[in-house]
Amino acid sequence: MDPIQSSLAQGTSRDQQCSKRIAADFIPAAGEPTITWQQGDAQVAIVAAIAEKDPLQVQQGDCQALDCSTRTGTPTNSTSSPTTGPKRRARREGPDYRIAPAEETAMIKALRRASMSPGEAIFFPHEGTIFNSREEARDFYNLYSWEKGFGVRFGRGRKNDSKYQTKLDIVCSCEGLNKNKRSASIRTDCKAMIRLHRRSDHSWYISRVNDTHNHRLTKAYGENKHWKSHSYIDPSTKDLIKKLWENNISLGRICNILGATDGVSRSGMRKESVRSICAKMAQENMRDDIGKTLKLLDTMKETDPGLEVRFQLDEDGRLKSMLWCTGKNRIDYSSFGDAITFDTTYRTNLYSLPFGLFMGINNHFQSIVLGGLLLTSEKTADFEWAFANFISIMGGKAPITMLTDQCAAMAKAMKSTMKETRHRWCRWHVLKNAKDRLGKVYSKHKGFKHEFNKLVTDEIDITKFERTWDTLVKKYRLSKNKFLKRLFKYREKWAKPYFMGIFCAGMTSTQRSESANHMLKRFIQRAAPMHLFVSKFNEFQGDRNDQESKESFVTNQVPRKLRVGVPIENHANTIYTRAMYEKFYDELFESGRFAITSKISESEYLVTDTKQDTEEATTQFTLTLQGTSKITCQCGLFEHMGMLCRHALKVLVHLDRPEIPAGNIMRRWTKDGLEHSLSVDTKATMAAHNDNMRKKLLLTRVFEIANKEATLSETAFHQAMEAMKDSTNPPLEPALADITNTSTPAITEVRPTACPPRTMLGGRPPNTGLQSWLASRKRSSNKTANSASALVADWLDEENPPTKRRRSISDILCT
Repeated sequence: MDPIQSSLAQGTSRDQQCSKRIAADFIPAAGEPTITWQQGDAQVAIVAAIAEKDPLQVQQGDCQALDCSTRTGTPTNSTSSPTTGPKRRARREGPDYRIAPAEETAMIKALRRASMSPGEAIFFPHEGTIFNSREEARDFYNLYSWEKGFGVRFGRGRKNDSKYQTKLDIVCSCEGLNKNKRSASIRTDCKAMIRLHRRSDHSWYISRVNDTHNHRLTKAYGENKHWKSHSYIDPSTKDLIKKLWENNISLGRICNILGATDGVSRSGMRKESVRSICAKMAQENMRDDIGKTLKLLDTMKETDPGLEVRFQLDEDGRLKSMLWCTGKNRIDYSSFGDAITFDTTYRTNLYSLPFGLFMGINNHFQSIVLGGLLLTSEKTADFEWAFANFISIMGGKAPITMLTDQCAAMAKAMKSTMKETRHRWCRWHVLKNAKDRLGKVYSKHKGFKHEFNKLVTDEIDITKFERTWDTLVKKYRLSKNKFLKRLFKYREKWAKPYFMGIFCAGMTSTQRSESANHMLKRFIQRAAPMHLFVSKFNEFQGDRNDQESKESFVTNQVPRKLRVGVPIENHANTIYTRAMYEKFYDELFESGRFAITSKISESEYLVTDTKQDTEEATTQFTLTLQGTSKITCQCGLFEHMGMLCRHALKVLVHLDRPEIPAGNIMRRWTKDGLEHSLSVDTKATMAAHNDNMRKKLLLTRVFEIANKEATLSETAFHQAMEAMKDSTNPPLEPALADITNTSTPAITEVRPTACPPRTMLGGRPPNTGLQSWLASRKRSSNKTANSASALVADWLDEENPPTKRRRSISDILCT
């Protein structure tokens, strides 16, 4: 045996199998030259040129790529003599995939074969099957594993010195053994696999198949999808999951949308896979939260020059409080900042920070956002900082009325920062607390609830209110009740008679702030980091602005039909917005049940309710005319809301007045209630960092000059033209000031270096609400409702409020 044959005879079984397969796959056409390798009993005939009809064209160099000629040897040709000496194989380089020619893929071929061989596996991995990339091979083998009932993953591979991969195994998911023998694992050292090798055109082919498993195979769809390879999520689906998750769609709903849990769509996607993707996005969002927040605020400042942000830092430079108001908020406050609400019940963020909302009412009677506030604590000093900075951002203008809950810290902060503002408690909280504290009285005496609510909501006379209160307390033997004593002590903060002359824009509770908190939950996900919280809050404001624009469109474009037909109704339709006209119409319609029973003087009338079964506290009202400019009513609706009451409309209709008196028209409720126009100086300030606004401002100024009646001198004309000519030809190098401005962040105030620390609580977080605290005290001591109420005797205890108290060790042991 010559040296060449001896070398070939020592080839591995892998080479023999490959040789046999290639010999079977590629048969030379008649008349074509062939190359013969002497290798034991195996002879491989490889076509040097294959007919054009065959989609797989193999050249002589493919022998090296197919790993059949990796051994040293010399070919024998029918027309040439053999060469002597071994040749070293060149190092291969190239991409990880082949740019596919115009040919059918392995999957299409498998589907065509399946139509001719029913009952067999569709995607069986035959040796010699060619793929354009290893991912295509993995997907092909994964389809076969779904048919059989196992999972797959990439196994070992081989790369040359150029990091070019030449071999790769795709193995069963049960391949190998778990290193930790004490833990449960699906790995059973299964040998099932396919081996891939590279071809000269960078494609892959199957060189070895092992289809023997040493474990049980899954059979049902519900089992198959729990193999990791069958719960793979493609990039486009991951982007959809990200969009849904960022828009506060719950995990369960995301799975329902993707068909991961319904059992009908057969998507093969697991809920655990979706949860893992959401968890990774949550971890990514938490990284560098303060940096992302500051960058977001800088971006918002560039697009909205009117944005104002204020920070309060602790001694370590961490963020303690943050207040921000957009340019739209500031414009709205200038027109509708006379009555606002403030509430801090929303805590859905990563740091469990109380979120405060300044809310108001626009001329469409819609809730509008006036500012957002993040706090780390709710003490008097924190609210003083917040209120003082809010008033400063709004140009020093304090509201007429501000509605809050019964927080003592807020009350003290308002006294020092908003001395001219009238503080009002939320009436809904007053009634709710009364029901909670007087539960036994409510259940024992059915008439108490009706009488108490009627007194709180309907009585408008101070003397009658105090007399009726005293009668009610004595009737139900509640004279010694500490809760009612304390409630009566602070009656000027919640009772209706004490707010008759105070403008509140029709608000008696903080419901608008609480409703906004509820709507925020549709935009902001639970445990959102700060930058995502600010971003989603900005989207929430955009949604509110869109609703306002829609209402403005309806007001200006959709005509309304008059339903009563009196002249004053047409005037109201002309000046009021659609929403306020509807309220005016309701009052006009209700005026029909009233009658003018007496004319006290030329300017005074007595109006009486003709409805016999009315339950209102007052049935007669005195009205006073002040010429043709204004009319006042005893009920005080205009002073409270800025809208004429039904009693006043009864008198005006009786007198055939064609228009609403000028003194009874509040501009904030009219179509022109919002002041859109700003001074040129204000626009210039807001346009300092915005190219579009600078150009609009310049164009506006040009039109103002052109429309003036005064003549334009030739000198001024040439100066203006030269200035515009210079502005259109900027210097080649930017000025130093411009470079400085572009590098300076939009928020130039002292910036925080870190977010507040997260509150990591073990187990279920304790409920520190007032009701839970009272319930625990009641369970531990078995005291009566009145004695339990005495334990929280003073709401105005700022240093130790009920919501901040902690249970004692004895209470914990008892529960």
